[in-house]
Amino acid sequence: MKRLLLASVLLVACAALLVGQGKVTLKLFFYSPELTDQYNDMAKQYQQETGNTLDVTVNQAEYPALLRAKLNSGDVPDVFMSSAYADNVTYKDYYYDLTDQDFIKNLEPSALAGVTVNGRVTGYPFLVQSHSFIYNKAVFKAAGITTLPRTLAEYDAAAQKLQAKGIQPFATGYKEWWVLPQTAWQVLAATPESYGGYAAFVGKLNDGSLKFKDIKDMSTVFDVLDLIKKYGGPKPMESDFNDQCSLLATGKVGIAHQGNWAEGSILKTNPQAQIGFLLGPVAGPASKAGLMYDSNQTIRIAKDGQVQAAVAWLKWLTTSAYGKAWIPGKIQQLSPIKGSAAPSAQLAQATVALLGSRTPSYPWYYQMFPTGLEQGLGLILQGYCAGQTNRAQTLDALDAEYAKIVAASK
Repeated sequence: MKRLLLASVLLVACAALLVGQGKVTLKLFFYSPELTDQYNDMAKQYQQETGNTLDVTVNQAEYPALLRAKLNSGDVPDVFMSSAYADNVTYKDYYYDLTDQDFIKNLEPSALAGVTVNGRVTGYPFLVQSHSFIYNKAVFKAAGITTLPRTLAEYDAAAQKLQAKGIQPFATGYKEWWVLPQTAWQVLAATPESYGGYAAFVGKLNDGSLKFKDIKDMSTVFDVLDLIKKYGGPKPMESDFNDQCSLLATGKVGIAHQGNWAEGSILKTNPQAQIGFLLGPVAGPASKAGLMYDSNQTIRIAKDGQVQAAVAWLKWLTTSAYGKAWIPGKIQQLSPIKGSAAPSAQLAQATVALLGSRTPSYPWYYQMFPTGLEQGLGLILQGYCAGQTNRAQTLDALDAEYAKIVAASK
């Protein structure tokens, strides 16, 4: 009996030791600090269900530089975020190939498009997002705007009606370098069609056979930026993301160019705010006005990290009851998982409605530009909006920056 009792104690001790050894701590390096609470909630639930810990570090402003520093120093997180498209190449030496994971079949093919290279799945599409001009419905009603604008002229007319009611038409957001490229490149969303499609368009920019100064539709880009500035208040270069959200929420402005990720910030200021998407004007006929819609934010597993534990976490995120409900329920955005319900969020519902009515939707093709370009081009556009450069100088600067980054990437 003593021997049996001793054997039982040893078995229990060994089992406890094995269980203890089986628990892991995954290091995650993410951006989108507005989702910090949601990340932490998910990590708490994962630990409750599996015993494993997710150590989540969140950064935004310096994220690309900090990620590069971590990768170069060997301090590689087990899981990290990046964009899709060009970043599939940028981080090819660091990520783990997910093609053969069984849970990948649970994801929408359209969401996988941005992370697929030669049939191989290089990362996990995180959120399906949309961006365009957001408007305050109550403000539009007060100004008597019954037909939503689609063209530059219609936006100008709507701005005049808002201004006549003492309402600032636009919150510019021009202090944020990233707002400007998103606004500008939406205007060019239909332009690549005349160059053979998005890949061909970007390919021509990459090899230098096409310059921004050669793209006649860039004049419309400048027209749109000028219009926003004209009706954007006395200090357009001091308006940031938080300013856009708060002014739109309180009805002090009518329109702001942002994405569906801004809804949470808007409703924190005014939970009763009623908002929707306007179609972004493009260089072309009114029928081409549309919405930017894509899954660009990408989760990547580091191939030299704790791969199997990270894969198990992604599988849980895709197949568990909590994981499937996390994005539409907690984050209130659209999920890449097949069959996911649309969240109750207003901008998500607006996106679904617009797509259902066959409104033009465009991929985030500007993420195909070489990695490292987005901020440089945004800063150049900031200089234009601040009056530091004219159109010709801005085009030259855009071309020079593009050529510099392409040369550095070779």
